[in-house]
Amino acid sequence: MKKNKRIINAKMSDSEKAKKSEKTASAGTKKSVKAGKGKASAKRKADTSPLSSIDKKLEKEAAINKSANARYAADPKYHGHSKLEMRAREIGFALLAVVIGSLGTASIMLPNGLTFGGITGIARIIQQYTNWNYSLTYYGLSLIITAIVWVFLGWKEVGKILLMSMSYPAVMLLLEVNNVVIVKSDDLFLVSVFCGVFLGISNGLTFKAGFSSGGTDSLAKVIKYRWLPHLGINDISFAINSIIVLCSAAVFGVTIALYAVIIIYVSMRVGEGVMYGLSNKIVELDIIPGDPDALTDFIMHELGRGVSSVEVTGEYTGDHRKQLKILCSPRESFIIKRHLAKNDPKSFVSVYSVRSVWGAGRGFSDIRDIDS
Repeated sequence: MKKNKRIINAKMSDSEKAKKSEKTASAGTKKSVKAGKGKASAKRKADTSPLSSIDKKLEKEAAINKSANARYAADPKYHGHSKLEMRAREIGFALLAVVIGSLGTASIMLPNGLTFGGITGIARIIQQYTNWNYSLTYYGLSLIITAIVWVFLGWKEVGKILLMSMSYPAVMLLLEVNNVVIVKSDDLFLVSVFCGVFLGISNGLTFKAGFSSGGTDSLAKVIKYRWLPHLGINDISFAINSIIVLCSAAVFGVTIALYAVIIIYVSMRVGEGVMYGLSNKIVELDIIPGDPDALTDFIMHELGRGVSSVEVTGEYTGDHRKQLKILCSPRESFIIKRHLAKNDPKSFVSVYSVRSVWGAGRGFSDIRDIDS
């Protein structure tokens, strides 16, 4: 009996031990589940944190930039588009420039008795003495300049001005016939600024599309290539426009001529903004990194940008370091900054604004399209 009792007690003890181990295992499982949930919750918090979302956004933009940079480098002229698509885009910009410029001339400048440089100013002087229709006078001058360009520079140059020379006076004539007036005011200063904005947008879009207005810039090009090759086109254009403005002062008075100077200045500044952007599209980064090879690899393979390097010496320490030079968009410079902040925070970076870059690359201008 005693033996049986000991056996029963032993069995009960084993059963209690089994129950205890089950409870311990259950508690351990609950703890591990809680720990797992805690880790998952922390991961979700990390994923939803502002820093993480910025990083993900930058990674996505870096991939897009890399693809676009590779496409622009491989095809600097058409950027992966067909020749027909690019030509249609250029013609669209040119026609938009025609409409905006025509509104600035026929609907703002003429109703307020103002004038301008170029063949616009010449047409105004002729109109003052002959009372001919302004748009038809402008049309005749455009045909004369087109003929001069064809004789001295050939048909290729005519192709750049033909669209503007034919469509510009046609749209102006349509606006004149229908008496379309945007603004007419006694405050000629504000009218001059407003007119300059219209003409500046028109000029900027024209050059951005690769066309020429067929005005004094075409005459300047003829003079440069035929008689004065040592002078720049801008210098010759400035001289021609100065003569036209001085003639306008003699015909319309000094006040109107001064307003013409305001229109010319505003149109130049606005035109530059349209051509190059109101903010810089390209920045230059000069970087002295701790690990130049790793940064070069990141920029070339993650962003798809080129890198130049030069050895520099710190005069205080005498250390020789490698300095990297990168031309990229402001957004890409931010991606590089984020990369350095994470991986190489002791890097030294200088950032410079760049007006324009001529060469093969995204955001760069094709050097073949630039008239020197």
